[in-house]
Amino acid sequence: MKHLQHLNLSTANFVGVVPHQLGNLSSLRVLDLSGAGSLIVDDLMWATNLSLLEHLDMSFVDLSGTKDLIKVLNMLPSLVDLRMSQSQLANTNLPHACVNSTLLTNVEYLDLSRNSFDEEFPYFLHNMTSLRFLDLSYNQFNFSEFLGVRDKCQLKSLNLMYNHFYGDISGDFKNLSGCWSHNLERLSLGCNDFYGRVPEELGELRQLTYFDLSATYISGLIPLSLGKLSALTELYIDSNRLSGPIPSSLGNLRSLRVLNLQVNQLSGEIPISLGQLSNLQTIDISYNLFKSILSEAHFAKLSKLEYFYGASNMIKFRVGYDWAPPFQLKELVMRSSKIGGQFPTWLQTQKALIKLDLSNCSITGMLPKWLHTINLTELDLSHNHIEGPIPVLASSLTTLHLSDNMMNRLPSNIGDKMPFLIDLNLAQNFINGSIPNSLCEMKALQNLDLSKNHLSGNLPDCWHNFDSLRVARLSSNKLSGVIPNSIGGAYSLQWLHLNNNSLTGQLPSTLKNCTMLNVLDVGDNILSGELPEWIGKHLLDLAVLRLRNNRFNGKIPSVYCQPFQLQIIDLANNNLTGNIPHCFGNLLGMLKDESTDGRLIDAEWLHESLSEVMKGARLEYTTTSNYVVNLDLSSNHLVGEIPSELTNLTGLIGLNLSHNYLVGKIPGKIGDLKSLESLDLSNNILPGTIPDSLSKLTSLSRLNLSYNNLSGQIPTGPQLQTFEDPSTYEGNPRLCGAPLLKKCHNINKGPPKVENHAAEDDDGDKIEKFCLYAVIIGGFTTGFWGYIGVLFLKMRWRQALFRYIDTVIGKMLGR
Repeated sequence: MKHLQHLNLSTANFVGVVPHQLGNLSSLRVLDLSGAGSLIVDDLMWATNLSLLEHLDMSFVDLSGTKDLIKVLNMLPSLVDLRMSQSQLANTNLPHACVNSTLLTNVEYLDLSRNSFDEEFPYFLHNMTSLRFLDLSYNQFNFSEFLGVRDKCQLKSLNLMYNHFYGDISGDFKNLSGCWSHNLERLSLGCNDFYGRVPEELGELRQLTYFDLSATYISGLIPLSLGKLSALTELYIDSNRLSGPIPSSLGNLRSLRVLNLQVNQLSGEIPISLGQLSNLQTIDISYNLFKSILSEAHFAKLSKLEYFYGASNMIKFRVGYDWAPPFQLKELVMRSSKIGGQFPTWLQTQKALIKLDLSNCSITGMLPKWLHTINLTELDLSHNHIEGPIPVLASSLTTLHLSDNMMNRLPSNIGDKMPFLIDLNLAQNFINGSIPNSLCEMKALQNLDLSKNHLSGNLPDCWHNFDSLRVARLSSNKLSGVIPNSIGGAYSLQWLHLNNNSLTGQLPSTLKNCTMLNVLDVGDNILSGELPEWIGKHLLDLAVLRLRNNRFNGKIPSVYCQPFQLQIIDLANNNLTGNIPHCFGNLLGMLKDESTDGRLIDAEWLHESLSEVMKGARLEYTTTSNYVVNLDLSSNHLVGEIPSELTNLTGLIGLNLSHNYLVGKIPGKIGDLKSLESLDLSNNILPGTIPDSLSKLTSLSRLNLSYNNLSGQIPTGPQLQTFEDPSTYEGNPRLCGAPLLKKCHNINKGPPKVENHAAEDDDGDKIEKFCLYAVIIGGFTTGFWGYIGVLFLKMRWRQALFRYIDTVIGKMLGR
């Protein structure tokens, strides 16, 4: 194809090495290999034949092994547009030594984004006198000044986002603003380490249409000079430390389409002048400190407004009851604002609305009947004071959150009317009655939360319809009956919470089909039977196994050690027997991962909420659940010794083995459990001394060793001395030392030795035996002589005794 001028392979899926024969296409003006699978360029010398080439795009092509890259690029005299984004390039691919004064002098567009360049700009940039568009984003440049762009006054677009630039942004701008004032249209500096204030000189860039200084460390006020940028269409200065009010001068930016000020410390009233921005489509002022009332004047000319985000401010709408806004919103997010009162009536005019979030806005009363006429896809009204029945809403809904309200009834046809729901959260209401069978029609459901209500009756027997269901929370209701076998059909389940109900029977074996389970919580029910071995054999991704407070019996299967990621094992309050498996000491999920700064091995359920008994109280964990590492086998009938292997579990936060029949000494290396915050070994039959290593547990905040057979002196240490309540050690009569009143002998010589205890015990035993024998002998003597004395004085008694003896002997001899 000698005459081919345009070759675009970007939509193909080629792999392997780019053939050198492309160099034969000497008429090529455009060559696009970008995104074409997994391509590699081993040698680019073939491109030197393409003297007419104007546009070369090798983005996403591996150029890391290319030799003489600079030399080749220098031999393309017609090149105007060069794109090498995410091409695995580094400083070594563009060395300074190979640069001459004529390199790439005609190139106007250069994209080197998403590579591994670091420190200073590539040196050849100084020679690119025709450059208009430069993209160096997503690299690791880290010097303090824009040395590489000082002489680039002809630039129209500069993107330096996601690097490590640092320094006072105001100082750099003083030298560059004049240079850029006539040409620069787009400037992206966000996600760097700049500090200082938003430069006043920014107002001199009268051609600027796009400016991004988000996610840096700048602070101070928004300068009034921004109001001079009459051509500006997009402004992003979010995620900084800006304070003070929004300057009213921003109302002069009549071309502005996007205003993003979220996540700052801005305060005061929102200026009415923003209502004059007739081209504004998106405004985001979320997560600031505004205390403002929004009136109709704030929206006077916002006819093009589609996205309004004002979450986590003290903002309230004060508009007329019959107000008809000039806009048609697509998304309104006012989470954690102070809207208050009834559901806003003006929303019924917003027929284009697809996302509405008014959660935690102090809304009261019932939901309006007209709400179903808006074709929403996402609706979040959680954490309000909404009451009454849950209405049937738009069939287009995919997300419905009404949790933490006062709603009392589910519509019986909820599944028929809202079949496309993916995320349904109705937790913590007053919903009563049974779970409607129509729920089975929600075949797209991925997240179902009906927890903390008053639902009763049986679980629906249609779980095979939920092959996409990942999360099912039905805990803390009044559900009864058995867990249906169909639950095994929900094979995508990762989190299953059926705890705190009145479910009976055994765990259905079909649950073994749910091999993706991370959390299995069926605690606080009336389930029975032996602990099934299939849990350990098939549910290998388990991070949480919670079966507490049921009627399970039998031994703990050793196969429960096979899910290595187990981080919580809670089998408390059952009828379990046998020994504690030694292999529990091999569970990787209970080890501390030093490489993550103390955090545990990551699990997919790290944002999952769960309830655990820790430190003697039931605690609710939400965002910190990935830090909870607990082993609770309390209140069973377990026997044997505490396995020494448990001391390997360096990430363990809570260990509760109380109320069992455990014997043997407390493991001497108990102090290796450096993360332990709660330890309860009470109400067992543990003998011997308390290991001194216990004093190493500097994080320990709850300790209970009461009612065992422990002896000797209680160890001392900074943390142990905080346990001043004697009940920590009560029920161990041979213990001594603080906080008990019983003093230890030779306290300055350390804990009493076992021999001393034995000697003291022997002396005590001798005295006790002497007293016992004396009492027995005294009693025998008194009784014997008392009886003989009576026989000696009473003849009639002696004759009766002799006759009785004669009769007994006669019977024995057969007379």
